[in-house]
Amino acid sequence: MRNRRTNPWLLAAAGVAALVLGTGPSLAQSQLVPCSAFSRNSYGGWRVTGPVMLDLGGRLLAPTVGTTFDAGSTTHGIEMTEVLDRECGNVPGR
Repeated sequence: MRNRRTNPWLLAAAGVAALVLGTGPSLAQSQLVPCSAFSRNSYGGWRVTGPVMLDLGGRLLAPTVGTTFDAGSTTHGIEMTEVLDRECGNVPGR
């Protein structure tokens, strides 16, 4: 009969995987909006400049690159310019 011993490298790899996978959500939640994926225009709206997935109050939003959020408009009940102004700053050209 074969003696089954736990491989220490396998245990170490499992521990590292658990650590990496366990910290993923907390890193994503630390920043509500990745501001680098948006650019403010001179009319007070925002344009999506890079791929992005947002979790806003339990609502997932994945606008496509090139989408523009006009000032005061809503998307799925969310006033995106207000969220972006608050999270990324109300500075034109940013």
